Amino acid sequence: MQKNLSLTLSILLASALTACGGGGGGDGASESSPSAQVQGRWTTAAGSASAYTAIGLPSSNASATVWLLANDASRLVKLTAQDSGALAGKAYALGQNTAATSVSGQWSTSASKSLSLTGLPVGGLTLAQIDALTTSAVQADVAGAWKATVGSNAQSVNWTVAASGAVSGNSTTGCTYTGTLGAMANASAYTAAVKETCSDGASTQFNGVATLNTAKNALSMVTTSADETMGAALFFSK
Repeated sequence: MQKNLSLTLSILLASALTACGGGGGGDGASESSPSAQVQGRWTTAAGSASAYTAIGLPSSNASATVWLLANDASRLVKLTAQDSGALAGKAYALGQNTAATSVSGQWSTSASKSLSLTGLPVGGLTLAQIDALTTSAVQADVAGAWKATVGSNAQSVNWTVAASGAVSGNSTTGCTYTGTLGAMANASAYTAAVKETCSDGASTQFNGVATLNTAKNALSMVTTSADETMGAALFFSK
């Protein structure tokens, strides 16, 4: 059986989300919505026992998505922050063939730009905002050839992103990829929608967010399968 994104490609350099430009989300964000306060890039304090980076997306329809990644790339959490202060989502152990676990807790922000999350697999986290991520992404910046080398067997994934954002590519595991990376107007990020089709007949749709570093030569992506049973984090370079 071919290994898919959730297994073979669930490796992200620990600094990727910290160094790259932000997260994405739906259009139609409401700055007056309470959940709009989560937009930005957030990190735990240096030396924290549980070191994480979070990407908060623009608010839409009284909620906002928050992607939370362990700095050692061991765990990915996809959360929905509701205007009410409720927090819900799923947690994924990356690189392991284990089921996602449900998350239920609370979120809050402070005037000092800190984000508090409770009910997580690690308990509670407090993160500080290091970037508001309000600059629009540029579609042309993500165009080009990208390669990720992942796993203990150094498997590789090669993607080409057209000027339109169309994605095509393949991997040494026998899988092919088609989809899109779309620049967001209300965040420094790209909406990622990529379908993986492998030679064993397995086909999986992955949806998430991709970000570029300042030099525009490193692309990171966090994503879940369409049914949210699998999670993955990837790092590409030009």
